[in-house]
Amino acid sequence: MRVLRPLAGGLTPIILIAAFVALGAWALRASIVTRAEEQAEAEKASVATVTAQKGEFKVIVEAVGKLAAVNSKPVIAEVSGQIVAIATNGSHVEEGDVIIELDVPRMFRDVRDREQEYRQALEELEEKKRDLGADVEKAELALEKAQTELKQFQEQTALELARKTTSTEKDEADLALARKRFERQKKLADEGLVPQQDVELATSEIRAKEFALERQIKDLQLTERQKESEELDKQAAVTRAEAELERAKSRRESELRNAQTALEVRKTQLERVQDEFGKSIIKAPADGILVLAEEGRDGVQSRPLQPGDQVWDNRTVATIPDLSEMRVEFMLRQEQAHMVKKKHPAIVKVDAVAGMTFEAEVTEISQTATEARIPGIGIPSGERSFPARAGIEDLKHVALRPGTTANIDIIVNTIPDAVTVPLACVFERDERSIVYVRRGRDFRPVEVVLGEKSKGAVVITKGLKGGEEVALRSVGEEAPTTNEPAGEAAPAPVLSQGAAE
Repeated sequence: MRVLRPLAGGLTPIILIAAFVALGAWALRASIVTRAEEQAEAEKASVATVTAQKGEFKVIVEAVGKLAAVNSKPVIAEVSGQIVAIATNGSHVEEGDVIIELDVPRMFRDVRDREQEYRQALEELEEKKRDLGADVEKAELALEKAQTELKQFQEQTALELARKTTSTEKDEADLALARKRFERQKKLADEGLVPQQDVELATSEIRAKEFALERQIKDLQLTERQKESEELDKQAAVTRAEAELERAKSRRESELRNAQTALEVRKTQLERVQDEFGKSIIKAPADGILVLAEEGRDGVQSRPLQPGDQVWDNRTVATIPDLSEMRVEFMLRQEQAHMVKKKHPAIVKVDAVAGMTFEAEVTEISQTATEARIPGIGIPSGERSFPARAGIEDLKHVALRPGTTANIDIIVNTIPDAVTVPLACVFERDERSIVYVRRGRDFRPVEVVLGEKSKGAVVITKGLKGGEEVALRSVGEEAPTTNEPAGEAAPAPVLSQGAAE
């Protein structure tokens, strides 16, 4: 029988080689699995964790606002004008310090112009007084002259008429005497005691005296008529002079009244511009920090008043706050407003005062929302919010400045014995809320029920008891998810394995 030895001897090395190859592959696989397991264990060991806390949990609404004084002295512009100089916003001022100057050069020109107009009106009044006074004086002189002439005429007339009357009466007496002589001569002639010629002479004498008396009477009558006419003329002249005097006086009174009115108008205008000029220098009503009013409308970014800005009368251009009582003025978003009520406590942090907090209380919430606008362009943003205020209860002897940014945490609810974890620990899996709880070197997913949320933390109403070490990131599904509360864990720091706060 033939034996094939060389063939059998050739297979042995091949089998050995295959065995070695298989053994190497198994060893390599085992090494890879071991390395993966070690890496997984290392990753689990490096997962940052926190301890589920149990205790009082405060539900907080966060907002950002500005500090403002509860009481302030307003600085009001009493006249309109353009700002030409203004004090620095936030500077310390003392009562009487100049805060704002409003267009002083223009107002100075106005005062100068009104003063010139007033002086001119005063000169016109004095000139009219002189001119119209002279007219009245002239009329008074004319009246006095007319009255004097009338009086002199009446006196002269009385003397002349008296003289003529006396002469007439003398002629009458002479005529009567001549008639008596005639009667006597005629009687003597009839008795033949005197010649008839004497009677004729007596008759001629009587006729001459009658003629003279008649002429004297006519002359007296004529003189009386002439004097009456001349006296009427003199009286008319006096009447005209009286009327002219009255006209002069009336004209003087009227024109002086008009000039006086014009002077009063100029005086009022001068006093007004002087008053405006005085009011154009706006001064501090008290000692304190100056807070200038802000300029800006319709969402355009506001800024403190500055030179060149126009202000109107009765506008508040600045305030000097009473720093002994401060508050925070802030805005609540629509979804926040219904949660916040008056008298809710709050904690205030002021950017300018690091490391300090101040207790506060909500004092006011507007019932009307306002629509915010995009800063710089004024376009409505669509977001609506409610203005609110909170008074700071204790300033802790810190000088807080109005306008400083402040963060306010309003405590709207307090839950006792609440179990809480950071929101970063909660993951959504198949519409369930999951947290990963450490079990030795592993993490076990636990379904939880969430409650109130606040400041990055959430209340766990079911699933945790507190004290568990919970992962801050997802670590997979190494163990089945359970609905049972996780077992008590050993006390651990709030953050472990080098996790950041």
